[in-house]
Amino acid sequence: MPNNMSPKFKRTQYWVSGRFQGKYVGLILLLTFLTAALCSYVVYYTSMVSFGEKLANIYPQGRLVSAVNIINIRIIMSVLLISPLVALIGVYLSHKIAGPILRMERFMNDMASGNFTGKLVLRKGDELLMLADGINRLMESIKTTMINEKSGLERLEKELSNLKVMAISKHPDINAISDLASRMDSEIISLRKEIDRFKV
Repeated sequence: MPNNMSPKFKRTQYWVSGRFQGKYVGLILLLTFLTAALCSYVVYYTSMVSFGEKLANIYPQGRLVSAVNIINIRIIMSVLLISPLVALIGVYLSHKIAGPILRMERFMNDMASGNFTGKLVLRKGDELLMLADGINRLMESIKTTMINEKSGLERLEKELSNLKVMAISKHPDINAISDLASRMDSEIISLRKEIDRFKV
């Protein structure tokens, strides 16, 4: 099981992002109606153009047109009847994308505010798992850098405190001060390397 996926979360709300899911469901319904229109056109074209002359000897033209119209009406009625089911399926499928997107947006807002304590976890069966893994890796990289810089800063603060004590003493040890300055330079170089990893 991927690190960013947990079966503990259960879906309780399927309509989580009205704008995104509305567009998704609308697109599915549009494709359904376009398919129905194409089927109606194919039935009409095939019946009237391809078989019109052959069937004219059997059926009068008016009865043939009426039969084709009945078939087209039945196709349209069938599409209208299944539209609610298509919409429900669209909502269910879009939730597997909209839910993770909403969770990622909230998670990255937390990161932007400086909170690196959590981890992005998606529900079982959600899409965008690879993207969630990438976000988690990014957070861990930034978190590691921040921990290293915080530790380096604490060491610098300690060395600076020692330097102040030596500076105000009546008989400062020049060699000790030199060693301390050297350690501080080394710490600054280490911090600089951490910071220089970021291209800004």
